[in-house]
Amino acid sequence: MLKTKILPMFPPVFHKWFLTTFSEPAAWFRSRVAYAHTTAVWSMVGHIVGLGDRHGENILFDSTSGDCVHVDFSCLFDKGLQLEKPELVPFRLTQNMIDGLGITGYEGIFMRVCEITLTVLRTHRETLMSILETFIHDPLVEWTKTHKSSGVEVQNPHAQRAISSIEARLQGVVVGVPLPVEGQAHRLIADAVSLENLGKMYIWWMPWF
Repeated sequence: MLKTKILPMFPPVFHKWFLTTFSEPAAWFRSRVAYAHTTAVWSMVGHIVGLGDRHGENILFDSTSGDCVHVDFSCLFDKGLQLEKPELVPFRLTQNMIDGLGITGYEGIFMRVCEITLTVLRTHRETLMSILETFIHDPLVEWTKTHKSSGVEVQNPHAQRAISSIEARLQGVVVGVPLPVEGQAHRLIADAVSLENLGKMYIWWMPWF
């Protein structure tokens, strides 16, 4: 249904935005590279921390540089997987997002920057985890509503699950199997562009756009 009926009704047009907004050739090229770089970084970092709700209104584009900028971080730590219609994609990489990447699609600059970003995140895993582990002792508001302590320090189960998930992703674990950086990036992208996954997304997430 998504492939045969819906997608043909909404052909990708994002490349036209770059042509219109950056009409000078050198500016157009710089903006496309900036878009690929920032989208890849946001995609990998967002996946690691379980950032969901990446519909069109939460992903902005800088008309002066082409940078991709994410907003609204209320759906962190895999909260999207707990929705009535779970978010099955690790980040947004719909046909228009791919259209903005140019002729190589996600197999060019985007893929390479994804690999570099994952490498950096893995290299600094201990620093990142030391920051995130504070949530175990100072939990988010949503967690405190269901896990209150009577003045005694208690390990928060929601935070612990989130930390465990992040730690596994930083080790390259995808569907239970640890992968090298290249394998992890390829698998995440495959999941993001999977029509089967996109076809099950909530309608207002607009997986066809």
